[in-house]
Amino acid sequence: MATAFATLLCSSSSYIFIQNKSISSSRTFSRSLVTKATTLSSSVNFQVTVDNPGFKFTKNREKIQQIHSIEEYDSELQSVSQEKLVVAHFSATHYKYNILIQQFMKEQRSISNGIKFLHVMANESDKTMQLCRREKIDKIPYFIYYKKAEKIHEEAGFRPEKLLGDILYYVEDPFSQVVQLKRMGDFEKLIKAHKFDNKLIVVNVGKRNCIPCVKIYPSVIELAGQMAGRVIFGRMNVDDGDEVCMKKMLTEIDVYKVPAFLFMRNGEFCGRYIGSCPSTLVREITKLQNDHMQKELLHVNELSWRNKSLNSCS
Repeated sequence: MATAFATLLCSSSSYIFIQNKSISSSRTFSRSLVTKATTLSSSVNFQVTVDNPGFKFTKNREKIQQIHSIEEYDSELQSVSQEKLVVAHFSATHYKYNILIQQFMKEQRSISNGIKFLHVMANESDKTMQLCRREKIDKIPYFIYYKKAEKIHEEAGFRPEKLLGDILYYVEDPFSQVVQLKRMGDFEKLIKAHKFDNKLIVVNVGKRNCIPCVKIYPSVIELAGQMAGRVIFGRMNVDDGDEVCMKKMLTEIDVYKVPAFLFMRNGEFCGRYIGSCPSTLVREITKLQNDHMQKELLHVNELSWRNKSLNSCS
């Protein structure tokens, strides 16, 4: 199929494959917990108003790496294992929820070895202010996510459930029932492994910095656990691995937006859902499962009728 490959661009509700066009929107998905701050300087006075997020924590002694300069920051990013997710948290000395955020990060660090947290106190010194200017940090709290020393996501404000959703989306959890498909070879291997077992395969297609993709992913993890043994869940990002091959495959099955869910059974494509509504995803999966069961039942009844006919003739 000879077509020019499209580029993924961001809209308010999804990322869209579109050629030579840009999309902008002022729609927001969640209320920010910080007000706009002035450009950071050594004498900056942050004006921050925050609703109490309300979150319970357990005690642990895991430490967060404190960063005091650009050199330390860059050194930490380069020294971390390529597979680890690095979350850099920028704050200020008088921000009243610093302890709450620190406790949250310690808890997540104790749960998974796939995360490393860095903490920068923006108004600590001229060196930290210089780092904030380089990273264009003008509000607090601010979080930047890195993989392989590459910035993959950033956002301002703190909501525990939102931060947890971001971590779940970007970290690689070895205990998750969701199969990570980093390249087309992984995708093809998954399809081949279940070509004759009648199991439904659900592949979640997403992209970095896609708010709806992050929003629905915790539900994908939950569904994968609930439906283990009956439905196989996989996940791939179009901007990871074999990006060109993935985009070509998606355009061939008319998928131009993410998050998208591809449904396959016995090596054959049997449907798609594009969106970020968990209840709609469940309905689509249930419908496909019910349709398959009805077909299987009809097939069994047909075989039974044929056997009876043969027996009666003999």
